[in-house]
Amino acid sequence: MPFFKHLNELSDITDITWSDRKRLGPLDKASQQIMRGKSSFTYAQKELFAAYVSGLNACSFCYGSHVAVAENFGVSPKIVEALIDDITSAPVENRDKPLFEFLKKLTLSASKLTQEDADEVFKAGWSEEDLQEVILVGCLFNFYNRLLDGHGVKGNNAIYHFGADHLHKKGYGVPWFIGLIKGLIKKSKLKKLREFEA
Repeated sequence: MPFFKHLNELSDITDITWSDRKRLGPLDKASQQIMRGKSSFTYAQKELFAAYVSGLNACSFCYGSHVAVAENFGVSPKIVEALIDDITSAPVENRDKPLFEFLKKLTLSASKLTQEDADEVFKAGWSEEDLQEVILVGCLFNFYNRLLDGHGVKGNNAIYHFGADHLHKKGYGVPWFIGLIKGLIKKSKLKKLREFEA
């Protein structure tokens, strides 16, 4: 169960961010730009980065959700598992492996990153702009992992797939009038969660 009274076992990230729109509302726009903005990377690749970082952090909510989003974009969950086990033998392009090595170090020991780590990415043919995009995804999900785990929100498979379905179809943006229709959203969410659980 979550650690806060306004949250429950059906809560997701929106229940945290909607309760503090002044400070957390801008994250929606930033997330949309980082995860769905113009990029050298596909949506599938970015969701794979998100799932990978979340797996390294053992954040059950973000890992479950973003493995499911990546799967909606055609990425097998086994690829994420393989990357977490061993980047070297994982079934991804050799060119992509330095990106995952950089993400791993950024997530687990950021202060130990060196120019050599960046150079490995550049040697594989990626630009500084590409690396910055990977860093942004990594930072975003390190933040979200800690936001969810800090609030004690763990989720379940139905919630992961419910959220993944929304992110796959509509992205990360949240309309300005969201506060006015929270009650309707809650009813719709409960109905859809029952469908996913069935």
